[in-house]
Amino acid sequence: MTGMLRRLLPQTMAGQLVGLLFCGLLAAHLIALLATASNGGNGTLHRMSRRYVMENVTSAYRLALVQRDAASGNAMLAALDTATSRHRIGPRSAVADPLLDEEERSLQAALQRELRLPADAVHVSLAPGTRTDQDPGLAIALRLPAGWFNSAQRPLANTQWWWKPLRFSIPVSTLPVLVICIVFVRRIVRPIKALSQGAERVSRGEYEPLALSGPREAREVTASFNLMQERLTRYLEDHKRMLASISHDLRSMVTSLRLRAELVDDDEVRAGMQRTLRDMAAMIEETLRFSRDDAYDEPTIGIDLGAMAGEIAADQAAQGRDVALVGAAASPASSASASAASDAASAAGLPALPCRCRPLAIRRALTNLVDNAVRYGGRARIGVSRTQIDGGRDAIRITIDDDGPGIPAARLDDVFKPFYRLDTARHPELGGVGLGLAIARSCIDAHGGNVTLSNRPTGGLRATILLPA
Repeated sequence: MTGMLRRLLPQTMAGQLVGLLFCGLLAAHLIALLATASNGGNGTLHRMSRRYVMENVTSAYRLALVQRDAASGNAMLAALDTATSRHRIGPRSAVADPLLDEEERSLQAALQRELRLPADAVHVSLAPGTRTDQDPGLAIALRLPAGWFNSAQRPLANTQWWWKPLRFSIPVSTLPVLVICIVFVRRIVRPIKALSQGAERVSRGEYEPLALSGPREAREVTASFNLMQERLTRYLEDHKRMLASISHDLRSMVTSLRLRAELVDDDEVRAGMQRTLRDMAAMIEETLRFSRDDAYDEPTIGIDLGAMAGEIAADQAAQGRDVALVGAAASPASSASASAASDAASAAGLPALPCRCRPLAIRRALTNLVDNAVRYGGRARIGVSRTQIDGGRDAIRITIDDDGPGIPAARLDDVFKPFYRLDTARHPELGGVGLGLAIARSCIDAHGGNVTLSNRPTGGLRATILLPA
């Protein structure tokens, strides 16, 4: 029940503010109507309508008393007719039923007191309306010296007193207030929505200042956000300049050491020094590339991730590797027999999976994960599908499966650390410096996504990437 109620309630700030205002206006109307109804009494007729009927009938009756005959009296009374009342003089009473209920006896007693008439000279009949939205019919007969004064009324009932003001107050007061509220709430919420979109762009490496708009508080938050973007951009520029300087110095020192190693006479020592220098140079290059990728300002554009995954699978298959693009729900047994040609066809037939990202960074992350799967698991199967994250936001899910030995559950997160090698479970002779998974996670995190590893129940490792669409 709670979950259903949560789904029925508006989820946006604008919807909740408008809903809150509507509930407040509705509560105010209900309280006012309850107070009005309590002042109107518990009978069929409302107090104000009953008073009007009494004044109308007594005035018309006194006018009929001073007429010379019924014809002249009816001509005079006809001029007093309204849409809810009619008075005439006749030879007999228009009220046939002598039995009275409580409200009819109350009306009879009031007319007797007001006009000083005996009980048998006052006849009252109150008939309820035939529909719920219809006023009751009230017939009153008063004895004249020669004939009867008959009056037919349509007074307002208590139940109608609830509905008729409501029909007026809702269109006149509530609806205009809600329309004005919606306009201003949209103006208030628009900067917050722009701020949310700006934060998501920053997570993808796009740095664009936001326009200052909306209330003062919203403008202050937007200004602080723009200042944060400016400082972050300045930090990245300093970081890139520092990396350029470090890379130049390190390469110069490695080159100098290689020249010195060539001067060593002992062949065995020289070969060992050269091997160490090659490993050092490879590690330095990988480290610098890893740091350079974090600071790289590649432009963010819209691409089709499904097509990119298909291109990666086709390129890897062309190099003789067992890499294929399969459906997200495909089983290992069914995907194992797929050929490179069918993989390319599968990629072409995938539904469009648009995503704004830095294509080179995403391609490198996917390539690193595929290389890791092929190197340690013998093969890679790439699955791409749509999904939702963070309470309903659209996202793209990419899975990369292999047939390797897997990783102990307690160390699944450790392998993302730079230079971490799981040599006890993997073969050290396969090479690498331990930066592939760290680079992949860094690229994915920079796009506001995440990458995780898990052991498949059927054997092998699965890398799962979630990227906001």
